[in-house]
Amino acid sequence: MQLQLNYADWENPGIQSRANYEVARKHGKLITVMEPVKGGMLADPPEKVKDLFQQADPAASAASWAIRYVASLPGILTVLSGMTTVEQMRDNLSYMKDFRPLDEGEQAMIRRAQELMMGGKFVPCTDCRYCMPGCPQEIPIPEVFKSVNRYYQLDQLEGARKDYARRLQDRSKASDCIACGQCESVCPQHLSIISLLEESARLME
Repeated sequence: MQLQLNYADWENPGIQSRANYEVARKHGKLITVMEPVKGGMLADPPEKVKDLFQQADPAASAASWAIRYVASLPGILTVLSGMTTVEQMRDNLSYMKDFRPLDEGEQAMIRRAQELMMGGKFVPCTDCRYCMPGCPQEIPIPEVFKSVNRYYQLDQLEGARKDYARRLQDRSKASDCIACGQCESVCPQHLSIISLLEESARLME
């Protein structure tokens, strides 16, 4: 069985990683994991999470924490990490070739990371871009959310607005949304994109 499992979605009510995992294990199913780093988001998590991992192990990448987390779960057959560069492949090999499950202290770090991610505001867009082809306004939705997340993570509104203006130069803006709902119907993260675009417009424009 293939499931979307990662520490950020473990208790996400729209994805229910933990609940799905538990049902699969209840029936004795082995699991192939997809989205272990949530479309790359957990390879570059919010600053507080990044700092937490750096303090715990400066040599370990943020992606390694995410992948080792799911690989440490009982019943995992394989983890699809979605590598796109040679550097990412080498990073994966560095901790998966001689795999060591997370120990108790490292599990505690993951729980703290989950608390930080749930406690801080963040748009969990994975930049999959499924929302874009059918958008009648051709809004670059993931680019909008990248700028908004920069504000949420760094608390630097002016810098985020400059980033927004750069990303959306000569393109449709968040305020151009006509609330047709096409994007929400195809979003694999089940985001409330219409309301998120409304908030993005208030913040960025």
